[in-house]
Amino acid sequence: MSEAPRKRWRWLTLAEVVGVAALVISALTLWNNVSLRKDGQVQRAEEDARKQAAADAEAHASRLVTLVGTPRNGGRRLELSDANHRIERIEIAFPPSLKVPGRSGVLDTTIDGDWIADPLLKLTDGGPDKIEGRLPIRIVSRYWDGDDQREDSAIYELVFATEGHMLSGRTLRLAGVALKQRRAGAKSDATLDSLWAAERRRLGVPFKK
Repeated sequence: MSEAPRKRWRWLTLAEVVGVAALVISALTLWNNVSLRKDGQVQRAEEDARKQAAADAEAHASRLVTLVGTPRNGGRRLELSDANHRIERIEIAFPPSLKVPGRSGVLDTTIDGDWIADPLLKLTDGGPDKIEGRLPIRIVSRYWDGDDQREDSAIYELVFATEGHMLSGRTLRLAGVALKQRRAGAKSDATLDSLWAAERRRLGVPFKK
């Protein structure tokens, strides 16, 4: 009689162990399923965030203006254009120390070399006949982006070259523009003068005052 209760106790204990094991396995399975769902939701959220960020970056890039300059008339004029926008108005400002008045145009988006030829040639007179310089300028471009009229203000380097001639002296030609600073800023006049002073030092020619 004493052996029977011990056997029953052992079998009951084994059943309880099996039951507990089954409960643990069920709990682990449930936890794993919940974790997988959460991981999937996190991954989808991260993927959605990446897609949205890429779309926002693409939309922002499509609104930006990066002007290029195409020489015309042998470099006497420079036609400005942007691959993604039709520029309707431009305003151009030169370094104040150069004492060249600003220019603006509607539909006509060109820079005329005659605007700057005299002061640049006078400043560089006495140095080498052939030089290649970069004149900092501020360009404000106005254009339509769908139904929205937008404005872009940036600092560019106007690339120019001078050359000497036997009879007609020195002439100036425009080669193109290169983006220098995406946002011109409130103190753009001071920036233009600072950049121009640095360019004058780089050229290393005897400038006249």
